[in-house]
Amino acid sequence: MDNEQLLTFITVYEFNNYSRAAEYLNLTQPAVTARIQKLETELDCKLFYRDGKKILLTEEGNALLPLARKILNYMNEAKHTIDLLKSPTLTIGLSPAFSVFIILEILSLLRAQNKKSFDLIEAIDSIEISNMITKGIIDIGLVRDVIPFNDLEYQFLFHEKLVFVVGKGHPLAQKSEITKADLVGQTMICYRRETPIWIKIDEKLVGVEDLQRIEVGSFEMLNLMVKNNWGFSIIPELSLGTDPSVINNDYSIIPFPEFENLTFNIAGIYKKNSPKLDSIHLFLQFFEAALKNRHTN
Repeated sequence: MDNEQLLTFITVYEFNNYSRAAEYLNLTQPAVTARIQKLETELDCKLFYRDGKKILLTEEGNALLPLARKILNYMNEAKHTIDLLKSPTLTIGLSPAFSVFIILEILSLLRAQNKKSFDLIEAIDSIEISNMITKGIIDIGLVRDVIPFNDLEYQFLFHEKLVFVVGKGHPLAQKSEITKADLVGQTMICYRRETPIWIKIDEKLVGVEDLQRIEVGSFEMLNLMVKNNWGFSIIPELSLGTDPSVINNDYSIIPFPEFENLTFNIAGIYKKNSPKLDSIHLFLQFFEAALKNRHTN
């Protein structure tokens, strides 16, 4: 019994037709028949019987079907795990607005000390990150915990707050504090308003009259528009980067009490049984240390 025989058995059952199964498997019909006959010989039973034009499972065939599917799943999972172990590369998924400078700083340290290599993938939001981990596209994701992550390991890293930011030449730049009344008639630069973070931001701004919005698809564009005084924005603090002199030169960050209590947990999520757990834990250790160091400086 091998995986080809089991796959052929399942395919014949699902198509209920030897010819269509052969076409799907890119085989001849006699080859499909031969595989089924060989499997029946090894198991010493019949797996199919005909009822008119229908091909039906025997009692033994019904018993084999769920086991065959499990065996193929285990074999595919084993192959995927071995393939991962052959590759030392750790694939990291980033939710929007994570500072590239922080990530590159951490990866440079890791590569210098542990000779590891990394791939970075930026996703639309935390939901896409979790889906990519589940499908095996990435090994670990850096997310903000605005949604539950079922069946994934979750490691808290940092509490992040939102900041109100405008360009140096914006009319609100000289304010010492922002209230919702200050935003009447103003323009807000938004990142993808259907994302969980921006939904929460919009909820806080309900009641502001004549608030104009410009929606963009990247934080790079958002930051550029704010810097050039197109409007204000309310963004995760890490999206502005790590260099205080650059931040203070380009932007005015103004207290906005309405958002003081709206914070998010930055976390790493990954599969509990990932074959790269050692590399994942090492990366998270460096990342957490870098965030805490930045916050205390």
